[in-house]
Amino acid sequence: MKKLFLLVPLTMFILIMNIQAQENLPTNTPPTRENLLEDAVIDLLAPQMYLAVDKHYGTRRLIGFQCQKVIEVKKLDHAGSWLFEAKLEGRTFTGIHEPLDIFTITVRKDESTKSEWVLHDYKVRKFTPNEKYECRDPA
Repeated sequence: MKKLFLLVPLTMFILIMNIQAQENLPTNTPPTRENLLEDAVIDLLAPQMYLAVDKHYGTRRLIGFQCQKVIEVKKLDHAGSWLFEAKLEGRTFTGIHEPLDIFTITVRKDESTKSEWVLHDYKVRKFTPNEKYECRDPA
């Protein structure tokens, strides 16, 4: 009982410190409407990005994304519809941010996908060590 009494406050302390540590991360991206919307699209479509990773590598274990960005968003069908196609890009990494490849994915939300965001296509190219690749911080 005494161990439990000590374990609960220690766990709470660690959780609070972790939340505070993530509270004010430095970023070079101003929180403009456009940047916030881009962050929201990246967050919304992250599951489809990782589906491309699963298909390409056979697993997503120990593989993450960095430097994600929205390349374009197109309205499908007609003005006023809620049908879209989006193209995103991101660099995969493993370990302590060791770059692997650059993924370009296309996701769609239309009648054929029953109005769900679905991975339509993806392309992968090898990241070269000397390559200059522009990373955008989240806002």
